Amino acid sequence: MGLKGQRTNNNSSKYQEPELITGVEDILKMASDKGLYSGNSLNIEEVIKAFPDIELRDEPMQSNYSGYFRNENGKWIIGVNKLHHINRKRYTLAHELGHYILHKDKNVDIVDTTFFRNNETDSIEYLANEFAAKLLMPEDTVRYLVDNKGVKNIGELAEKFGVSASAMKYRIISLGYKLKNNA
Repeated sequence: MGLKGQRTNNNSSKYQEPELITGVEDILKMASDKGLYSGNSLNIEEVIKAFPDIELRDEPMQSNYSGYFRNENGKWIIGVNKLHHINRKRYTLAHELGHYILHKDKNVDIVDTTFFRNNETDSIEYLANEFAAKLLMPEDTVRYLVDNKGVKNIGELAEKFGVSASAMKYRIISLGYKLKNNA
């Protein structure tokens, strides 16, 4: 009779569980640990490549399509419109990664049209936008630049984070800052 619950491992290499990434803070930490920043700009493509079950596709699409998120034969696909400006593509990639982290359990196909163009955003899109904003423009870094470094120009802030002025304006307002023309 053997001993109950006792196991031996004949494998000399130590098995290491993969890291569990559950949200923006985990991704930001992973990106920092792996050196995936250029200044304050996150290398979102390299972040996505850290997920072995995601395939990136950079392909031409109609101008009103920003990207998509879907599952093909057990592999998650994030597609981005090759014809869009790099800053818009970066935001789209972060948005689609948000769908992966937040919505992959729903197993739905999502095609995203232009962001920040209307006020009619459903909860899934709203959450993916919030995820992207928090990932590409982390609150502590934005506040540090505005409050401690005196960076008050939306365009200058946008450039530091590699995002569009529209995305930066959205983030600044969501953090409670007032714009001169919105006072």
